[in-house]
Amino acid sequence: MQIPEYYEFFNQAKIVSGVRVLESIPADLASYDSYKPLVVTSKDITESGLAKKFTKAFAESGMTLGGIFDEVREYAGVSLAQEAALVYRERGCDSIIALGGGAVVDVAKALNILVSQNAATLQPYLEGKPITKHLKPLIYVYVCTSTGLEATDILTIDNRTIRSDKLFPDVVMIDPRLAPGCCSTCAAKSAVIALDHALGAGVAESSPMLDAYVHMALRFTADNMKKGVKKPGDKTASMALANASVAAGIAFANSKPGIVHLLAVELARITGTSAGKFMRVLLPYRMAYMLSKKMKIRDELYLALAGLDEYAATPEAERTKKGVEAVLGLLKTTDKLLPKTMAELNVPRFQLKNAAEAASAASGAYFSAADCLSLLEHAWEGKAY
Repeated sequence: MQIPEYYEFFNQAKIVSGVRVLESIPADLASYDSYKPLVVTSKDITESGLAKKFTKAFAESGMTLGGIFDEVREYAGVSLAQEAALVYRERGCDSIIALGGGAVVDVAKALNILVSQNAATLQPYLEGKPITKHLKPLIYVYVCTSTGLEATDILTIDNRTIRSDKLFPDVVMIDPRLAPGCCSTCAAKSAVIALDHALGAGVAESSPMLDAYVHMALRFTADNMKKGVKKPGDKTASMALANASVAAGIAFANSKPGIVHLLAVELARITGTSAGKFMRVLLPYRMAYMLSKKMKIRDELYLALAGLDEYAATPEAERTKKGVEAVLGLLKTTDKLLPKTMAELNVPRFQLKNAAEAASAASGAYFSAADCLSLLEHAWEGKAY
């Protein structure tokens, strides 16, 4: 491997993964001179008993919780972040723990902006105002499932996005008491998102740091997706897939977003359906497009997907085709859990053009609206390239 003439890579988060890592939360917060966190989570997590399991882990540490704000649902809204900020200020908190993924982390990041920037509203930041002051310490604790963006520099709230290096969590914690998936469908969605984010990052760019995160994400996903989806409670597989999700997210944050991600996000905004489901539908068509255009999948990606022995036994000229087959094989493990066609997702055809144009604009025209629409139409019609 040759060192690039220039590259950038940024990751703020300390990643802590393994047995009894929750017990280190008080020490991790103390390293930031913080001792009274507000826990942001959802009713699903508190009612399932996972929040109790979480607090029990460090009950004897002497750390004082500022409170548990568990009003987050599937949708992250500004008003919810403002409510959490009010609780944070009233309780005299000095740090934040996001217990769970998706909207939980989005609300936690939005809350962090409000209390750290002494802001009453997020509107200036939604309109592009930079985050100038340091944010409060934020710990993200992985619970069951992921949207793939929790460990990144992205915040999505009220269907609008804020992006800043300051939005990376300070600490990411993955503990086998909380990582196992709640169901096969959730495990499948998380794994597909990690697969797409890692592939998208690996295809778009290459640098020593980026490749390391991409390789880790693809290797863990390839080795554990089948078992993790079939048995979401399996601790070994779920820990590996959780690590894959975090690594893929960090890689995603350091590269151009892929066309599948962009289209899936726009379709999710239009329909209210999970972006992970759209990724499952679109990714095979993206792979087929790459083959039809004779686009090469870098050898490093096939190595990560297939493992050293299979990679070494495959002639160089066949590695792109075999790489695509490896991706399709992983996606096949979700056949009974996630939709395989746009028809199953009830997407009106007239919305395809809107999604394509929005995705192209979000890419800064890196992907043309015509290319985006072509991919969507092939997926909608089930038509091969």
